[in-house]
Amino acid sequence: MSADVQERGDAVGTAPVSIVIASLDDRDLLERHLPPLLAELERRNAGDEVVVVDDTGQGSLLAWMESRYGVPAGPLRAIAREHNGGFAKAMWTGVEAARHELVFLMNPDVLVHPGFLEPLAAALRDPMVHSAVPRLLLFGAEQRIESVTGVRLRRDIAEVDQPALEGQAERYRSGVTEVTYAVGGAVLLRRAEFLASGGFDPLYEPFYYEDLDLGFAAWRAGKKVLYCADSVAEHHHRGTIRRRVDERLVRAVIERNRLLFQWRFLDGEERLRRHLGALERMAVDAYLGEQRDELIWMALALERLEELSASRARLGPAVRSFDQVVTDSSPRAAAPSP
Repeated sequence: MSADVQERGDAVGTAPVSIVIASLDDRDLLERHLPPLLAELERRNAGDEVVVVDDTGQGSLLAWMESRYGVPAGPLRAIAREHNGGFAKAMWTGVEAARHELVFLMNPDVLVHPGFLEPLAAALRDPMVHSAVPRLLLFGAEQRIESVTGVRLRRDIAEVDQPALEGQAERYRSGVTEVTYAVGGAVLLRRAEFLASGGFDPLYEPFYYEDLDLGFAAWRAGKKVLYCADSVAEHHHRGTIRRRVDERLVRAVIERNRLLFQWRFLDGEERLRRHLGALERMAVDAYLGEQRDELIWMALALERLEELSASRARLGPAVRSFDQVVTDSSPRAAAPSP
């Protein structure tokens, strides 16, 4: 980093940030959400950059950005992948190309509010904080915060817990809260740490659960993830995957990955025994109830046991057990700190 960039960063009390946006061909979203982002970076005057990753595999988005924005131009540049690889691979490409140590991973359907970066960067000054996530308002609604995240066990099967989408948003409108993971489309993290860990685990390809896995692994290794209410962004969820992939296939991948996530981190004889009992009950109930989809989901997960074994082998030593992470990272456990 040059001396002039360092000085600009010090002037606003934060280091420069690389914003990485992975996109298929979301031109309308970029048209709406790039201008306020670029205006915010101009206000910060900290030497930030925006890296847009064209994941169409055809270079069509790159060609449009060159025509529309004249990239590379100012803080904005674009990279085209040779093949469509999905969210995880596209983000890896962008993070590899990033010039700064702090990287904000951002979906094109996210609209940032002024001042969104400073609280997140402040959180990462603590080396024990792995990542930080803003108050992400679903469709801009103040009462629908989707970035307050945890994991809960229902009949010994793990599921995502989002209390601020269940009528508890008021509790999380201020302060800093420990959460299990940062939503992958709006997260600030360290470039070196992300690359050293291998990024988002390929176990979950083609989509979903990569961000939960990343945060859970960080907690397991002794770090933590923070939700910062003073950082605000909006998620104008458009369902890019669901527009391109059959709904039943999307649901099957989600349910498959929900099982794979738990199997990757499961530990302890008692927890394993209880989970196996839960799987047996699930299979019997599905068979008797002729709920064939649930049996298919389980079969799809079992088909990836070889990949699961390799994924578990990539995990380092555990500082916290599965149950400890579920408990310690729960946003329901304590009120937000000021």
